[in-house]
Amino acid sequence: MLLPPSMNRLALALCFVSLTALGQPSPDAGTSDASVALSPSTAPPEGETASEDWSYPTCPEGFDKDDDDLSDSTVLGALQVEVDGRGLTPTGLEFRGLQRLTDPQVRKLVGAPAAEDSRPLTATQVQSLLHRLARTGLFARVEPRVRVSDQGPALLEVTLQENPTLTSVEFEGLQDLRPDELWGALFELSSPTSDEDDAEDEDEDEVTTLRVHKRHGTLRVVSPCPAPRPPRPWLARRDEGAFRPGIMLGGLDAALDRVLKTLREDDGYLLATVSASLSPEGRLVVTVDEGQLESVEVRGVDDAMATRVREALGLEPGDVFLRSDARRAMERMESRLPFLRAVDSEDLQDERTTVRIVEEREADGTRHYRTQEEPRRKSRRHERVEFELGWSRMFGESDAGSDGLTLEGKKLIVHVRPRPPDLDVDLLPVHTQVTGFAPGLSASLRIFDSRDRVHTTLEGAFFIPLRLGGQRIPGDPEGTSNQRHVNLLGGAKVQLPALGIEELGAQVHDFIDTLDRWRLGDFDSYFYSFLINRPDRDYFRRQGFTAFATWRWAESWLAGVEVRGDTMSSLQSFTPPLSLFRSDDPPFPNAPVNEGRFRSAVVRLEYSGAAERGTRVGSLFRTPETSLFERHKNWKREPALRGFVTLEVGEGPGAGGADARFWKLVGDVAMDVPMNWHTGLSLRLRAAMGHDLPLQKQEALGGWTALRGFGFKEFRGGDSSVLASAEYRWHGLGIFADLGAVHAASAWSGAQLGLGGSFHFGDAVRFEAAWRIDEKAQLTPEARLLFNRTF
Repeated sequence: MLLPPSMNRLALALCFVSLTALGQPSPDAGTSDASVALSPSTAPPEGETASEDWSYPTCPEGFDKDDDDLSDSTVLGALQVEVDGRGLTPTGLEFRGLQRLTDPQVRKLVGAPAAEDSRPLTATQVQSLLHRLARTGLFARVEPRVRVSDQGPALLEVTLQENPTLTSVEFEGLQDLRPDELWGALFELSSPTSDEDDAEDEDEDEVTTLRVHKRHGTLRVVSPCPAPRPPRPWLARRDEGAFRPGIMLGGLDAALDRVLKTLREDDGYLLATVSASLSPEGRLVVTVDEGQLESVEVRGVDDAMATRVREALGLEPGDVFLRSDARRAMERMESRLPFLRAVDSEDLQDERTTVRIVEEREADGTRHYRTQEEPRRKSRRHERVEFELGWSRMFGESDAGSDGLTLEGKKLIVHVRPRPPDLDVDLLPVHTQVTGFAPGLSASLRIFDSRDRVHTTLEGAFFIPLRLGGQRIPGDPEGTSNQRHVNLLGGAKVQLPALGIEELGAQVHDFIDTLDRWRLGDFDSYFYSFLINRPDRDYFRRQGFTAFATWRWAESWLAGVEVRGDTMSSLQSFTPPLSLFRSDDPPFPNAPVNEGRFRSAVVRLEYSGAAERGTRVGSLFRTPETSLFERHKNWKREPALRGFVTLEVGEGPGAGGADARFWKLVGDVAMDVPMNWHTGLSLRLRAAMGHDLPLQKQEALGGWTALRGFGFKEFRGGDSSVLASAEYRWHGLGIFADLGAVHAASAWSGAQLGLGGSFHFGDAVRFEAAWRIDEKAQLTPEARLLFNRTF
């Protein structure tokens, strides 16, 4: 075989080197011959005897180190020297046990000396040869032995047991999967990623050695370094969609192990098993059982609770069991039975089993392979004290690793335990025009009853307006001091599942509150108050108590009643504004309220099609303008309808200062309709009406997200309002329209239209730009980057 052009040029250059060497003085006695080599040689030319400058072939550094999955630790036996007390050096090499392969093929593959070569083999050379044989992946067993005859030389005899040869392959038993999905795992080691990669590997494997003998002035090309992997025509493989017969590289048990791993770990068939039979003629039949669930056993609770756990899981015997089914089932169980939790994965290590492929042989040569489950080795356990601190809301952490599942054959074991008290702590980065920066914390401690009788929740919050930037109320030091008081909220409530009571409790408070949470989320308001002095909310001080009861008679329905007793007072915006931009502008105005003592009762009816039985309802910052159900997050994946109606009837100071009765009715309905995975339509209709409403409860439209494109509460002072919104979204883009009107002073303001577009970075985070469509329309839109959705 001719050398490549670059190698020919190098050989020509070395010829000049050798000619130059002829003109140099002879080296002193004892000086070794110099040689120039791109890599060590593998054998001297045929017929050439060993000389003082020839050594047994070695390959480039790292050649004998293979990083792939083939390991010689299981196929290479210990070298046995059958000599009484004296070590002998083998002077020959003999292979035994070959069937499909020939002796010359194996010698060429691993770079072994020819059969007639009788030169001694050093320990290093023997070790290198044996490692190469073991790492070819062609042999199930490599057993070396040094045999010494009475009068002859020592001979290294290597018995080789070839891996099975396959002539055909069939898959049986598949239901959801196709055979094409498992071919890659079966022949992973013998199937390169592409023909080009295979060709490149062949080029890289041809490492040629040039040796210059300067005593004789000769240049010779020695045989190439052996290829690190067998030629593909020797191997059973999949080429261009067709099976090619050959030796099973790495062994059949290892290949079936890969198939089993692919089924269980990659495809998620947790109960899958693999069996196979190999005839003496090489016909392989692989039977795959994707794994039907036979039964579900619940451990860690009594029988009555175990029945409820199985009902919540919703796993039926006879179904093919997937990892995704298990994940959804555990999420459903923890949602419907929040007082239970899955046992941590670390605690289940001793309960889990491992699987492997075992081989059995019959007398006629037929081989059978089956999946065998084995328990894990018991680990040393240490007692530990558990304390859970729930930071999930703050950092978005999840308990994904605590799946609580183990398998015993086709039986699923669900490990649950009573949930310990759960403490959630959230930051409150409050920033408003009436407080400036007022950081705080909210906390909720939930104590669960393992018998599902009474679950108790203690909750509270505080935030402290800081004295930054010289903010004050001009000419009113006392008012400035009052608005800097610490804001406090605290309450307790119980849940009585047997009676369907979701909430029964009360709270006391002395804090700065708003009724505008339905317009703009808390973080968005705080963020834009700090950034550009635009909180888009009105605030007032609220001191008093609230008692409430909420009845949930179905997953999606709840009804509730609240009794409120509050003293409300007006607040003024601080000067100068504490904002990153627009700090030189006038402070954002804060509307006044009717001050005094208010008493009212609120009744509500709510529906959420996406709610599940165990989802929490209610909030420490509850208002008649917002729902007690949390908003469904996966709106683009499944249809969702939600809405609520509240009626508040109360008494308090009216516009003239005297106490007056008032009532207010609010209805808010939203619907998400997915068209496909990336396209969806969101609709909303909000209507409100009332009589003799105090200033803080009067209706107003304009701003985010209550008639986008218009100014904040541009249309205010009404006793009724109607707002309709529609948004169509595909992938990350969307368009929307808002249409609304306010009834004030016995007349409607007329329908106002706002249009805009949005770019979404997820379900909640989005950039919106909106234009008003009226005589005041401008080319420049109102634009916001929003982090919360309010409908």
